[in-house]
Amino acid sequence: MSVTDRTSMPDSANDGQPTRLLLLTHEYPFDIGDAAFVRNEIQALSEAFAEVVIVSLTSPDAPRLPLPANVTYLGAVGTPTAARAIRGMLSPKRALRALRVFGAEGGQRSTAQLRRDLIATLSGAYFASHRSVREAMRTERPVTVYSYWGVDIAYVLPWLRSGADRVAVRVHRYDLDERTAGYRPIRRSVLGNADVVLSISDSGREYLLERAPFISPEKIVVRRLGIPAQPRELEQMPEGRTVHLVSCSSAIERKRVDRILATAIELARRGRTIRWTHFGDGPLFEELRGNAERAASEIPDLTVQLPGRVSTAALMERYRAERPSVFINLSADEGIPVSAMEAACFGIPIVATDVGSTDELVGDELGSGLLVEMDDDIQTIASAVERVLDSPALFDSRRVWAERYDSTVNSHTAAAAVAGIQP
Repeated sequence: MSVTDRTSMPDSANDGQPTRLLLLTHEYPFDIGDAAFVRNEIQALSEAFAEVVIVSLTSPDAPRLPLPANVTYLGAVGTPTAARAIRGMLSPKRALRALRVFGAEGGQRSTAQLRRDLIATLSGAYFASHRSVREAMRTERPVTVYSYWGVDIAYVLPWLRSGADRVAVRVHRYDLDERTAGYRPIRRSVLGNADVVLSISDSGREYLLERAPFISPEKIVVRRLGIPAQPRELEQMPEGRTVHLVSCSSAIERKRVDRILATAIELARRGRTIRWTHFGDGPLFEELRGNAERAASEIPDLTVQLPGRVSTAALMERYRAERPSVFINLSADEGIPVSAMEAACFGIPIVATDVGSTDELVGDELGSGLLVEMDDDIQTIASAVERVLDSPALFDSRRVWAERYDSTVNSHTAAAAVAGIQP
């Protein structure tokens, strides 16, 4: 059975009864943050369930995205704080239940970990009492709860388990890997009681199999993120054209955008005519702008463009119209960078640091580009870019996108896993 065929798909995994999906996000449907992921799955989710209601963690100052006809946004609960944790235990009934959730984690925990578990537990209690969550759960239909993250908004899951017919959780990297992200609170209560845990990568699933024995292995499935197909592929870059490097990320320390600038400078000093465009803003943006402008004024063969944060549609149009030479990502920490997927769907070759699960998208053997080590010097990184530039026929990132990261395919397999439907 094809999961996209509504005539053959049951309305739910609950004896054919029409099912409501409560989708828990961090920012979606606002066009920022996890909208980059969820927007590519919402149509498939709307087809797999009779109705979808969304509750977000925050309501940021960003445009609201249009939603399918059977999808409704109910509101935001607010980020976990000590104040909200205190409000979460004002009810004696909730306080007693919180003790059970808190105690279920077990094991040896430091004082700091105990405090984080306590705040997460009581924040979840507060979330569960929020009017938007209560409205989402107040229905005669069976309810499936799907948290798009394994932390923060997911802290409400232990409180919804008894009222939900099915619980699904998606995990990425920052909400999963304690080696890089630090202690993740109430993991046993959030992930251990789920009916299915959707990892975005093979390495994420392997991590859970090794470090989360409280989750039954058959409940951990790989459901990759994805980017929709674009109208046409890029044409091959003409010889002698200015080398156009592009990057896309927040200007924050772990994204190491300063090293991308340093790579562009090194390539220009090697005699290449370089144009570097970086999309994205953040706390380090003005410092980056100042450094880039100084470099461009001193190096004749270097041009820098910093348009800041742009919409996904605008970014896709820029890629389509400008035909960049190489996409570069030198982040110190990633899951699988969606920004690199966006480049791959256009066939732009990629140079990226070998961190997280990036090697499931980028690599010489995959033919999509080259990986560099996080501690490689700028000269080594520049040489990797030059190797890609000098051998364009060897690198076709669009093929990897088509095989692994086409959201037309991935969104439906993810929605089927959430609903408990066998494809």
